[in-house]
This record gives sequence, structure tokens and C-alpha cells, in this order.
Amino acid sequence: MKKLHQKQREFGNYSVVNNIGFLMRTIIAYRPFLFVLIVMDMTFTVITPVISIYLPSYAVTLVTEQAGIREILLKLGGLGLILAIMKGLERMAAEGKYFLYNSMRNYLQKKIFFKSLHCDYVHVESKQGMNLYQRALDNLLMGDGSGTSRMLISFMGFLTGVLSFVIYSGILTGLHPIVVVLLTGISVVNLVLFRYAQSYEYKQKDEMAVINQKLNYVEHTAKDTGYAKDIRLYNMSGWFLETRNTLMGAFAKIANRVRNRFFAVSSINAFTRVLQDGISYGYLIYCVINGRIDIDAFVLYFGAITGFSDYVRRISDNFNTLQSANMQMNDIRKYLDLTESSSAKPGKSQELPKVNSYDIVFDHVWFSYGEEGEPVLQDFCLHIKEGEKLALVGVNGAGKTTLVKLLCSFYKPEKGTIKIGGVDISKCPKEELYRLISAVFQDLYIDPFTVAENVSMQLEAETDMVRVEECLKRTGLLDTIRSYPEHIHSYMNRSIHEGIVLSGGQQQKLLMARALYKEAPIMFLDEPTAALDPIAESETYENFHTLTEDKTVIYISHRLASTRFCDKIVFLKEGRNAEMGSHNELMKLGGEYARMYEVQSHYYQKGGKACENKAIL
Repeated sequence: MKKLHQKQREFGNYSVVNNIGFLMRTIIAYRPFLFVLIVMDMTFTVITPVISIYLPSYAVTLVTEQAGIREILLKLGGLGLILAIMKGLERMAAEGKYFLYNSMRNYLQKKIFFKSLHCDYVHVESKQGMNLYQRALDNLLMGDGSGTSRMLISFMGFLTGVLSFVIYSGILTGLHPIVVVLLTGISVVNLVLFRYAQSYEYKQKDEMAVINQKLNYVEHTAKDTGYAKDIRLYNMSGWFLETRNTLMGAFAKIANRVRNRFFAVSSINAFTRVLQDGISYGYLIYCVINGRIDIDAFVLYFGAITGFSDYVRRISDNFNTLQSANMQMNDIRKYLDLTESSSAKPGKSQELPKVNSYDIVFDHVWFSYGEEGEPVLQDFCLHIKEGEKLALVGVNGAGKTTLVKLLCSFYKPEKGTIKIGGVDISKCPKEELYRLISAVFQDLYIDPFTVAENVSMQLEAETDMVRVEECLKRTGLLDTIRSYPEHIHSYMNRSIHEGIVLSGGQQQKLLMARALYKEAPIMFLDEPTAALDPIAESETYENFHTLTEDKTVIYISHRLASTRFCDKIVFLKEGRNAEMGSHNELMKLGGEYARMYEVQSHYYQKGGKACENKAIL
């Protein structure tokens, strides 16, 4: 059983009971008052209907026994007052829960957001991981139709229904046990039919998640100011509308198929309910006519049959809703259960050395993306000495960026080890590893915060402004930033504020200032100068080389502006270390590196032709 539970947890296939327990634990920890309201609401939901069906029968009994007016008014008035107070408290609890339901959804949305920031990187890049994220988020953005709200409400309805079922069964058994069997049996049939419709709906979830993901992309791109020029210049609005309409049409077809099945099931349920009530009330009338029950018992049983049918339906409906909500909850918890490796396993973690031992060693490393993917790295070996400047070059798909991802521990090697200072990085806490690493990637990441915050990646109150200006000065961007009224306190991009917008080359310099601010001993530059022309790129690399004299720096580029001044150059081909040495050594070798450099070299001469033949590379 323990192994089965482990397997269910691994795939996010939790039982209804398990998911209810998860929600209740979350509620008690995050919103304990909501738990109090739930208990109060359920208690009064069970008790008040029982009093309501006994009240008319008791009134008939008082009348038939010829009780006095004062006695009738006192007894019925007292019961009515108690009933009114209980209904008021029930209503108060029901209304009070609604805001807290929404609060719980917001809390879980935040957990999913932070999970996306800390889960293993494979879940961020893989299609499966993105689909899981979309499904989890979709299930929380459905308002009252979200998995959390539906599960809480249906659980309350189911439990109160079961308690009421037991009470009403006891009452109706006095009429005849067959009535209980009949009402229960027909409800079970309805339950099976509804489960069929729900099962079909769940099978469409993956396809609907893919369509939603595409719709979100289309709508996000259409609103993104970064694409506005292309959309207008190439008259792409029609294409966006057509694509959106096609996706909406595909979504509508799936939704219609699901709706048609629910409509058919609902129609059958309506018929069986009419049949169920007709038989029950007919038998009750028969008993009265034949003197088997008195008038006060007739009133009691009449109300009990009505209530019993409602509660059996409540059990059935809420049980169905629980199953459906459980699928939604499993989507949410499946994402929350994604593995994280922000820290090494307890008892096995090792601290990376803090001084004078930052040699990096790739020891017979193998890696591929996916179980059936071709190896990106094959038996790769490399030793990077502390303080060494290394250039990784090669054609697309050679494995250059993959090396960076592995060294950052975003992915783990399938075979072999990666060590810094003799310590296997897979056994080190991520926080300790990231303390050593700073990077500048080709993809621009500029937040709508101030320049200072974008350099320090901290709040201004925690930022060293002098250091920010020094880093901007070292990358040649300080004069540009000072030309703005607010200087380094100017907000950037225009997604939130009326911020400043830098050119592509200036943004790359800002990212270099960010890398310098961190003062990490190991730095990556993964094609960060793609927005610059070849001559400016070469000058930028030479300047950055001067700025990082005391650091281990790994340059990754298609273009070879970074290679001449590096201590070592590694030419990657098909995941292997094809050529390695200094620039002069590789040029003398006359291999593929030398041929690539000769093709590109005239682009880095100031009188040269500023263009690139990327097809050659």
C-alpha cells in the first residue's frame, strides 16, 4: 500500500480523500477561520431541515390533539424562533466563506507561481511541463468553477447529504424500507451516467490545455509592444484574428461534444427523478387512503420523501462534482509535486570551496534532451582552470549552451560528473552554486523596475548605488543613463511605467553591468552581443575581457570575436571536443576552427564589410 501511495503521489493521482485532506490542512494553516465557518455551515445545514420537516407535523399533532391557542403559539413560535436563528447563522457562515474561497485560490496561484521559479529546469522547457503549468493555472482561474472551490463546496454538500440521508432513512424506514431502496437505486443509476460524462470531459483536458496555451500565446503576442512594429508593417492583424478564430473554433467543438453528453445525461436524470417522485408520493397517498398512517405522519413522511430525494440527489451530484473537482485538484497538485533541486539532499550536501579552488571539470559527460533524443554531449571532457578565459565555439546544435545549462545545474548529466573545486555540483545546494556564477544570455531580461534595480536585481533599499554606477561606467553605459532626469533611478521599459527604452546594444551592456555587480568568480557570456555589429562586438569582448581579468570567463558565440584573446578555445562538433587550444595553435592546426575564423575575420576589421554570412557558420 505504501508503494502504491508513493506511485500515486509521483504522478499526482491522489484520491478524493487525500485531496480533501490537502485542502483542509491548507485551510487550517492559511485561513483557520474558514475552517470554523465550514463546520458551522455544515452543522446548521443538517439540523435546520430536520426541524423544518418536523414543525408542520408537530403543528398537525397539536391541532388534532386540540391543544390550546396559547400552547400552540408558544411551542410553534419557540421552534420557529430557534429555526430562524439557525438559518441566520447558516446564511452568515455561507456568505462569510465566499471571500475566503477566493483567497485560497490566490494562495494556491502564488504557490504555483513560485513552483515555476524553483522546479527543475526540465519542467520549464519541456512541452509536458508547460502543459502541466497551463492546466494547473486554468483550474485556478475558473472562479467558482475552480477545483479548490468546487471540491470544498461539493465536499460539504456530500457530507451534509450523507448525514441527512442517514437521518431521513431512519424516518422513512417507518413508512417502508422499500421506499428507501427505490429512492437510493434510481439515484445510483443517475450517478453512473453522470460519471460517464465526466470521464469523457476529463479525457479532453490535454487537448483543451494545448489550445489554451496557443490562444494565450496569440493574445499575448498581439498585445506585446515588442511585436507592434512587425504586426503593423506586415499587416498581420488579419493573420492573428484568423488564427485566434481557428483556435476558438477548435475549442468550441470540444466543448460542444462535452456539453452534448452532459445534456443527454441530464435529460435521463430528469426523467428518472419524475418517475422516482411519482412512485414515492403515490405510495404515500395510498397509505393515507387505506388508513395505514395518520395525517400528522403523512405530513412528516411527505416532507421526508421530498427531503430524502433532495439529499440522495445531493449525495449523487456532489459525489460526481467531487470526482470532477478531484481531477482538477490532481492537475494542480501534479504541478505542485514537480521535483525541485534548489538544495541537495539532506546529509549529502557539500559546500563548494570559497577561495582559490574554482577549477571546473567535465568528466566524461553524456547528455541528451529526452529519453529518445540524440546525445547532445558524448563522453565530453574538459578542464577549465580558475581564472582562465575559455571560448566555446561551433555550429548550431553543437552543445555550447547545453554546457552552460549543465554547469548551472539546470539539467543533470546522464553519465559522468561536473565538478567545481573537486566537488560534484549535483551534491551541492543550488544557492551555494549560484553564488559562484553570473551570466549574460542572448535573451534580454529587463524588468519594469529602475536601472539600479535591474543592475543589482534587488530592491533599491538593498542596492549599493555607488557600485551600480561603477559597473555601468565599466561597461560604457553610465553617460547614457545619466542623460535621463532620474539617472539610475529611472524606470525601464514601458510595460508598467513610462520608463526609458534602451537600444539592443545598450541593453546588452546593462546585462553585462548586472553580471559585474554580482561579483561572482565564474561568468558566462552566452552570445550576449548578437544585437551588436561585428566590429562593436569585437570591441565589447575586448573591453569585457579587461573588466574580468580575475575571473573565470566562458564565452559562447557563433562569431569568433571573443576567441583571439582567450587562453583556450574549444571547438565543439556533434557533442564532442573536436579541437582545443589557443587561437594561434588552432590556426596552425588548420582545421574547422581556422576555416571558420578566416571566413569571419574581415568582419572585425574597421574597414571591412559589416555583414555576416551565417549560412557558412
